Amino acid sequence: AITGATALVATALAGCSGTGPLATVSGVVTLDNNPVDGARVMFHSTTEVDGKAGATFSSLTDSSGKYLIASSGKLPGIPAGVYKVTIVKYEGKGPTNVEGMDAGQIEAQLSDGGGAAKASGPVNLMPKAFANPGSTKLSSTLDVGKNENVNFALKSK
Repeated sequence: AITGATALVATALAGCSGTGPLATVSGVVTLDNNPVDGARVMFHSTTEVDGKAGATFSSLTDSSGKYLIASSGKLPGIPAGVYKVTIVKYEGKGPTNVEGMDAGQIEAQLSDGGGAAKASGPVNLMPKAFANPGSTKLSSTLDVGKNENVNFALKSK
């Protein structure tokens, strides 16, 4: 009876986490060797869950180009695994809630407002090649624990 109860407790504890091993990631974003302040670095999970695209986790860079993704909701990290990475920096008026949206979704939101809204909408100051999970060539494999110096040295040409 003790072994059955022990197995039940172990199964219950394993089921509570449900997220698997967690990781944190940090690094620096530069554009033409200059740190980028205020860029949104987004890690898009390549793992599908129940046929749906995996989660996206993001952070803004500081004045020295540094970013840190160290938690997701109440969890002390994000799931370890392979991620596509997008980096955008919008300037100008436009949608206020771009959290978790890729460039295509933001452009679609702008176009819903009509041509005038699109013309005065925000402009992505980063190279377009890095704005969309479908076209970005940036990726990273996050191991369990700290992933430091995951740097992105981007070129404008």
